[in-house]
Amino acid sequence: FGSSRRGQALHEAVLCCPLCGRGEEMQVQACGLRACAECDDVTKQCTACVAVPGIWRFPSRDFLLEDGECYLPADEILSHVGGFLLIAIVGLLVASMFLQCGIIMLRRSKAHTPTHPIANEGAESDKEMLLQHGDKMVSKSMHELVDEADARRRSERAIAHGLTSWLQRQSMNWDKNRANGQQSLRPERYKPWETDVSRTYIMGVGLPLFYGFKSLVLVSALLTAATLYVVQRTSGIEDLLMLIAEDGEGPAADKLLLEKPDGLLMPYATRMFYCMGLLFLMLFGLSVAHFRRQKSFTNMFDQMNSSMEDFTLHIRGLPRCMNNEGTVKALLEQQLDCAGDIIGVSIGYDLTDPGTRDQVFDMFEHRIARADAGFHLMGHALTKDGWGYEPKLAKREQLDGEADRNKFRKLWDEGLLEGSGHAFVVFATKAAVSAARLKYRGFFVSSEVTFTAQQLAHPQLQFLRGERARGAKFTGRLLHSATEGYRAGPCTFVTNPEDVHVEQHRFLPGSRFYNAVDPQPNQKYIVESYIEIADDRLEPTSTIWFNFGLAMDVRVRNTWKHLLTFSLAWVLITITVYAPMFYFLFTPCSMAKTSPGPVSSQVAGILFALFGNVLGVVNWNSVGSIGHFSKAEQDKHFVIFSTFTNFFNTCLFLGTGLSYHIEVGFNVVDLTSLRENTVTSILSERELFDAYYSTMIPGWLFAGVIVGKMMGWLVPVIQNYVLTRVVFTTQCLPDCLRQLLTAAIPWNPRIDQWLSARQAEHIFEPPEAALAWEYNAYIVSPCICYGVLFVMSPHSWRVFGMLAFWAIFMILLHRFGALMISKKNTTEYFVDTLAVKLWGVVPATVLAAFGFWGVRCNMFGDNAVMSSYWIMAFLFLLGLSLHRLAIEVFAARVKVAMDLRDDSYQETLRRLRYSWFNTNPVHVLKSCYYPEALGKGVEETIAAVPFEFGKEYLQLPEDWRFLDEIGRVKEKAASSMGCYGFTR
Repeated sequence: FGSSRRGQALHEAVLCCPLCGRGEEMQVQACGLRACAECDDVTKQCTACVAVPGIWRFPSRDFLLEDGECYLPADEILSHVGGFLLIAIVGLLVASMFLQCGIIMLRRSKAHTPTHPIANEGAESDKEMLLQHGDKMVSKSMHELVDEADARRRSERAIAHGLTSWLQRQSMNWDKNRANGQQSLRPERYKPWETDVSRTYIMGVGLPLFYGFKSLVLVSALLTAATLYVVQRTSGIEDLLMLIAEDGEGPAADKLLLEKPDGLLMPYATRMFYCMGLLFLMLFGLSVAHFRRQKSFTNMFDQMNSSMEDFTLHIRGLPRCMNNEGTVKALLEQQLDCAGDIIGVSIGYDLTDPGTRDQVFDMFEHRIARADAGFHLMGHALTKDGWGYEPKLAKREQLDGEADRNKFRKLWDEGLLEGSGHAFVVFATKAAVSAARLKYRGFFVSSEVTFTAQQLAHPQLQFLRGERARGAKFTGRLLHSATEGYRAGPCTFVTNPEDVHVEQHRFLPGSRFYNAVDPQPNQKYIVESYIEIADDRLEPTSTIWFNFGLAMDVRVRNTWKHLLTFSLAWVLITITVYAPMFYFLFTPCSMAKTSPGPVSSQVAGILFALFGNVLGVVNWNSVGSIGHFSKAEQDKHFVIFSTFTNFFNTCLFLGTGLSYHIEVGFNVVDLTSLRENTVTSILSERELFDAYYSTMIPGWLFAGVIVGKMMGWLVPVIQNYVLTRVVFTTQCLPDCLRQLLTAAIPWNPRIDQWLSARQAEHIFEPPEAALAWEYNAYIVSPCICYGVLFVMSPHSWRVFGMLAFWAIFMILLHRFGALMISKKNTTEYFVDTLAVKLWGVVPATVLAAFGFWGVRCNMFGDNAVMSSYWIMAFLFLLGLSLHRLAIEVFAARVKVAMDLRDDSYQETLRRLRYSWFNTNPVHVLKSCYYPEALGKGVEETIAAVPFEFGKEYLQLPEDWRFLDEIGRVKEKAASSMGCYGFTR
């Protein structure tokens, strides 16, 4: 920050002519030509371009002279690239239209072609035989030999099925026809003009909260635009700057400036000061009111919609050996005094071992493939529209249920599938859950534990040694002892003061270790583990089952690995993309007081958006490898990290591109006295705003969004279609090149095998409606736009007008585009709460601008004293603290009301089709391959088919289970289908 005279001196120093060295102020655009330093007065052609100094041994970045005009090589290259890119975009759009038409024609042809020869015969006995012996018919194709020609045909049909599944697995309403009393099982898309997302349970409460946050951005932008418009229209700053600009620049213009009244700039500074104060109060109040409304809406949404979390208690701290669902259910009924109220227990198994994890995942995938093949063989009416696929499109290992059965039983018998300490207790009614939650905070369970010497040396187990190990005497009965010898009698125990997590053992604070004096390796201890009823409320579809059992220290190490991976990716992209673009394009143009060409600017914005999306993918993948078992925690981690990295990259981009204008134009005008300034300094600050506006709009706000959506919607489908056809059907390339191309195909299929339908579904899987991806843009973009409040301009309100238009555009784009073609993905309210807290940066920035204009109009010190601007940092931190305090103390006090609907568990399961049992991989495999290991009294929890969004047809309601094309029900075949996905 500096006074106007220091800014004027700096401006003159930068504009010193580098060609003649006489210290004369040069014409940066001589003869009106771009980047021209000297020109011929007769021919009006440039004779010398602006010299741009290089850095160390890096290549030159000077403007070049050709045919009397100056041009920048990097600008010309990007302009040509932009032309080719425009042609490519048009080609992609045309190709996508033909692809869409092809998919529609494919679906129509399937609708008129019998999917199975038995469907045409009309023999009722044959159909019943098919239902009863579907498992044998599915496994029959395992023994078929596949030659090269047949492999190509199967791959081609699998690719066609993958394209069809891309449409079918998008967000659809599977419950509408049933709610209207119709008997059609065909789903319908959510129509934007008919579906009320505030009342319809599509992906949980996160979706309407997300649209509410967009509304906060829209209303804030409109308020800011209206306030600035009034101030800047009434202050007379626009007319004043126009008069000053008409006088031109130079000593003569400066003399004319001295003749004007001295206080013409003060009304603008004073009005901006009061405007920022008023705007802070409005935005602060709006943010707090919005958060209160979001909390109230969350409660109202929960009252109107029943979900699986309403019937569930999450308990943690169970011993690892307790992996029998029937035993755990009986224990909980005893401890919680709720016999008859519990439907079952879904245990989170420890799958941290890579080998066990991979085997369980493969068997889980095979189970889905067999369910799809079985559904096709059922001759269901939906199979005519492409739902499910014939067994020939599944590979031998996917259909070999007996091999998977033996493999799973071996894992179980060898003790490789132990519990992680987490379990989800499912009740029959909401009232039973509420009663148990209010009555109990936890209970104790006794078990035997053996520690190795290495485990005993762990710092977290040192509380077992020394004087503290004497503990307290206990003379009563153990609450639930597994060993008869310790049921009564005096003994000593010690409690752990903190959460202990040593390798596979975990004990919550308050657990009791009996007779733990002088512990020895491999000695058995009786431990009464404290079992806690957790406060969190999770949904089955937002639970990451494969991450249970991961120790905290492992997650910490994975977090550091995530930071390292992302940092390396960011450094690599910065060196190869960002730095060359700044060095060869933006900095030379900035020094020449010009800007890149319109095509180059848009191409640069596209490249920044493209590699920003690459960083986002790296961030998302590395966050997923940390090991959170709750998707809400993973989403919060991603939102925080992506917001800060996006903000840093944006500031770097703008700061480097506008470095010259910031250096010569930021805060160089003395608003207290017009005569203390020069025409050049006043116009420099106005030019700073013009450069900022042209950079942000439309390139940064709109080009990045359009490129990002195209990269996520259309490009993957077309790219994967071309690659799979080249690699698996045409096979016109050598194996080395085909192997190289598979690295760009999702899930990296092997080239020595044909492509199965399940692999094609993964390759052409539609993008998930991951709202965590979206939030950082609605935080970073407004923050960057509010930076314009620190620049003197009569048109800064236009930035917020465009921000409001951007918010409307984004709402419509998501509502009519992203939501329609995305796969369902549950998002909890935690993410929106975090976003509102991060939104506090916006009112804090406005409060800092309040201090900034207070200094410039001498309300908060002297404009010429640099230390006066420290008040900006103080007010910014104060704004953040006040916003956080208001959110935590006042806005969070929202009363929780009772549910308006007392739906039963079965009614909720019928509507949602997912549960804690069919989303749990190990529970599904146990139900199918080892049902006796589930224990007694768990018949209602048997789930033989996994749930997956987009495959809701595999979870048919009981009374619709086996509707054929005529509409008659085949209930008598239900018992014989067993593991093929048509039982609860």
